[in-house]
Amino acid sequence: MNTHDREHRDCGTAGVEAAIAVTALLAMGMLVIGGLRLTNTRGDVQAAARSAARAAAGEYSAGDATAAAGRVAATALAGRGHACADLSVEVEGDLTAGSVVTVRVTCEVLLGDVVLAGFPGSSTVSGEAVEYVDIARGGQ
Repeated sequence: MNTHDREHRDCGTAGVEAAIAVTALLAMGMLVIGGLRLTNTRGDVQAAARSAARAAAGEYSAGDATAAAGRVAATALAGRGHACADLSVEVEGDLTAGSVVTVRVTCEVLLGDVVLAGFPGSSTVSGEAVEYVDIARGGQ
């Protein structure tokens, strides 16, 4: 086989190789972006749950505690740039002095822009925090 035949047979393969490489790089980029988004959101949801639990423990009634926890969690997540498609804040426990208040924050993260990397259209991330009601102040 002479050199001319070998060159003719390889003609056009660089474009195909480049297309495969670009596609692989884009998929890897989407995978990294999606993974970072989920990891960051998990940490931010956990931090929002801690802040919401502190706010709830400082209130005197269950209704006020739930409202304060929801407000603080939404503000904390919005401040970190997270727009949850569905934000849920649950408050459990009583507000008597020395008792425990548990807050669970659940956020549905939209991943439609990185779905090509194997992520679902959305993912639910949760965080939970426990806070003691101050003995000196006491809720109810």
